[in-house]
Amino acid sequence: MRDVSCKLLSTTIQENAIGVQKEAKVETEIPIIKVEDIYANEFYEANEQGYKPSLRLRISALNYNNECELIYMSNTYNIIRTQEITADELILICERKIKNVKNS
Repeated sequence: MRDVSCKLLSTTIQENAIGVQKEAKVETEIPIIKVEDIYANEFYEANEQGYKPSLRLRISALNYNNECELIYMSNTYNIIRTQEITADELILICERKIKNVKNS
């Protein structure tokens, strides 16, 4: 069976008992309304800017708090941009993140 969960990743700074600060990723599982196809013109326009969109997810706008990454079906994606469909729904356009490569 495939894992079709979606988790938004946010980064927080935590402090231990002696005051050392460390970044920690927090995963928040959210429901998906619909998985959509990447449109050809959107793919080519993004590719000109150096992005390779590979995933469009429609989610509730209430679940999104400007996160930059998500995990979908055990793969990590960068959120390239968002598109507001209605007041309640938005689309996340994402590209698959390559392992061992940090974005600047």
